Amino acid sequence: MDKQRLDKRILITGGGSGGHISAALSIIGSLQEKYLFDDEHFLYVGGDLGMEGEKPGNSMEQKLMKDKDFNCKYIRPGKLQRTFSFNTIKLLFRTILGFWDSYKIVKEFKPDIVISTGGFVTVHVCLMAKLFKSKIYLHEQTATVGLTNNLVGKVSEKVFISFESSRKYFTKTETVLTGNLVRPEIFNTKGQGKLAEEIRKMKEQQDQYPIIYMSGGGLGSHLINETVKECLPLLLQKYQIILQTGDNKVFKDFEIIENAKKSLPNELQERFLPITYVQSNDIGYLLNNIDLFVGRAGANTVYEMGVLQIPSIFIPIPWVTHNEQQKNAEVLVKLGLAEIIQEGELTSGCMVLRIDKFFGRRLNINKEELKKVFKIDANRLILKEIGI
Repeated sequence: MDKQRLDKRILITGGGSGGHISAALSIIGSLQEKYLFDDEHFLYVGGDLGMEGEKPGNSMEQKLMKDKDFNCKYIRPGKLQRTFSFNTIKLLFRTILGFWDSYKIVKEFKPDIVISTGGFVTVHVCLMAKLFKSKIYLHEQTATVGLTNNLVGKVSEKVFISFESSRKYFTKTETVLTGNLVRPEIFNTKGQGKLAEEIRKMKEQQDQYPIIYMSGGGLGSHLINETVKECLPLLLQKYQIILQTGDNKVFKDFEIIENAKKSLPNELQERFLPITYVQSNDIGYLLNNIDLFVGRAGANTVYEMGVLQIPSIFIPIPWVTHNEQQKNAEVLVKLGLAEIIQEGELTSGCMVLRIDKFFGRRLNINKEELKKVFKIDANRLILKEIGI
């Protein structure tokens, strides 16, 4: 099929976490299947903030978008914090800079349509775009709704929701249940590169040592990394572990975990694979060859586990708005595919015990209901609703 040229100026914004960026990339991928991009008609806008303690200019979206072949710009966003510190003042000042950057970008690009996939960066962009009479569309990935998307929802033409439970948060805006934006890469089972080769080696003894993938999300989780490090010798007696640590320059978890691996006996070292981040061309091969996922319960993570029907133990972040990770995880718990460890009870001993128990029980999975809840055609439905 010959691709058409875009006749409307489309701006996509979303960032701050792997989930928001993954959703943005999913929409961008669907557009690229149909349309030829040029800088006049397409723009992605993200932010420049990484993890707390890191210098600006090291955001996850900047890392993931640096090799992309479409137009990208980044603002200096601020965000609201629940506790007051010197950093709070800096972030409030950056909020002004973020609005100024967004104003200049929107004024120059003049988008007809803005699609937001969430994250604090999107408030600046969407409010400025509304001033220029752009049509705003929001995709909400979580089972609950945070402050950012609550604000963006108020200026949106339509809000596309992943779970029915989100509808009650958008009573003044038209909502459409589409399911979540699923990366097509998670269905790619071929596997290429160094990571795939390591996983192939693990598969040779998977019957004896099940493969567990552990992740604190794209940015990693210092708590999960530390807990895994403490119980590695015990876990590796029975399992093979792939741990996605993130690449935080403050805690230096990856380097610490690598050193912990070197102190293990050679036999156990072969069953342990620490990585900073899983690239898009590897994620499908990884997810389709694991026996268990253990980690945070971000919306996209939970949704992908549901789509691929991967047994999971979730450790929700307790301080996020409306306890959204807990509620995301509960969707899969009710369908028999997951369990939850509360962060307050997480210790190395608890992790080992719960994993052992999980493998020792029979899962009662409602596969038919899983297919109904975890739809995989959100991209098509969203573009149809927008009229692109």
